[in-house]
Amino acid sequence: MDAVISLEGLKFHAFHGVHPQERLVGNIFLVDIHLSMQPLADGFKDDLLRTIDYEHVYKLVAEEMRDPKHLIETLAENIITNVCTHIPLAEHARVVISKMNPPVGGECLKSKIELKKQRLY
Repeated sequence: MDAVISLEGLKFHAFHGVHPQERLVGNIFLVDIHLSMQPLADGFKDDLLRTIDYEHVYKLVAEEMRDPKHLIETLAENIITNVCTHIPLAEHARVVISKMNPPVGGECLKSKIELKKQRLY
């Protein structure tokens, strides 16, 4: 049995981007993170220690969002590495970062990066 713990639509005002204006004014970013795990043989037992604590996951994502990067690709790498380091139950991780209204010289709702990682034991 696989369990997937997800946080979707995490919304941040942050200062990631290549252009000086982006790093000055900031932008809205949305983060979705999906972590899969194998439940223990005897189940969750209504015990937070037997699953992935999504409050802890949120704090790890928020910590990375506070540190400005030029590329959302780098941001996604840092988030997925940090989460996999600090959440030992996560066997697979997938993070999607959307940057709203990116400066592309025309109308664009969002740019997006999706990264996946599998824990190697």
